[in-house]
Amino acid sequence: MMGTGEGSRRETRNSIGDIWGERTPHRRGQWPERPDHRVVEDPDAWVQSCCILCSNGCALDIGVKDGKIVGVRGRTVDRVNKGRLGPKGLHGWEANNSPDRLTRPLVRRPDGNLGEATWEEAMSLVVSRSKETIDKYTSGAVGIYNTGQLFNEEYYTLSIISHAGIGTTTSTATHVCAQRLPPRP
Repeated sequence: MMGTGEGSRRETRNSIGDIWGERTPHRRGQWPERPDHRVVEDPDAWVQSCCILCSNGCALDIGVKDGKIVGVRGRTVDRVNKGRLGPKGLHGWEANNSPDRLTRPLVRRPDGNLGEATWEEAMSLVVSRSKETIDKYTSGAVGIYNTGQLFNEEYYTLSIISHAGIGTTTSTATHVCAQRLPPRP
């Protein structure tokens, strides 16, 4: 597939203008391969991985140069996506190198402005505000919002923390509107 772009920046399609790309219908049990990619520099190495930005779990390779992500490409051998990547998979990684990316927590100060905080300060604030909310409104006032791409063991751990630890029965993920856990006995 011919790529578009200038210089070392290449992509297989304009995934902003044509979000899902060329239609490739499923025929006789086979979904045709379509290897999508987007790179901003030629990588030194490709690392096999999985897109975690939605619940599909599309297989992809991550292009790495000088310890930074410089591109992604879909893996055609994968039965889930046959090389296709959605707009999140093609572009989501670019935020990693953004100069605007937060690398330290911000907390609301008494004057109403956001200010940098240590991780200890930020996490202590999350815990104390969560305890205040539970004390005032019950544990049902706390919800857990998580990714749609955890491993079973991670979902289990999260359910133990949310259900047994916090006491909430409300959990939602990026791939569903809301998930209700059974009420506590």
